[in-house]
Amino acid sequence: MVQYKRDGTIICRINLLAEAVIIICISTNFIEQEAYKYYEEIQKNSLYELVNANRAESNYARETDGVYAVITKVTLKGEDGAFYPIAPNPNGLKFAKKEITYKEYKKLQNKETRNAFITFAGIVFFLVAVMVTTAQYFTW
Repeated sequence: MVQYKRDGTIICRINLLAEAVIIICISTNFIEQEAYKYYEEIQKNSLYELVNANRAESNYARETDGVYAVITKVTLKGEDGAFYPIAPNPNGLKFAKKEITYKEYKKLQNKETRNAFITFAGIVFFLVAVMVTTAQYFTW
């Protein structure tokens, strides 16, 4: 028997197996929480003027429940009047603290995107290779 119960931002699944109760709790808004955490850090530690924070709607976007819409982009304004759109992540925080330049920030973002794509493609290639090998093994 499986029962689902919602408690704020946590979904708990209760499995009753052999008279033992196993509770598995999964946070349903991890990405929102991380983005909001970095947004607050950027807001607190930025050496630039915070202009705007773009939010995307979320299934759990109700601030009254302590859950926030995903902050996708934070716009900062430099002393020279230039606007800098950054993501609320560790690289954006480094830029906001002026530890790196905007050019270095963009380079780090592109490198991380490329690494994520290569990792995903590698995993897909590996799984396809395993499937083909398994199919050949059982069909010969």
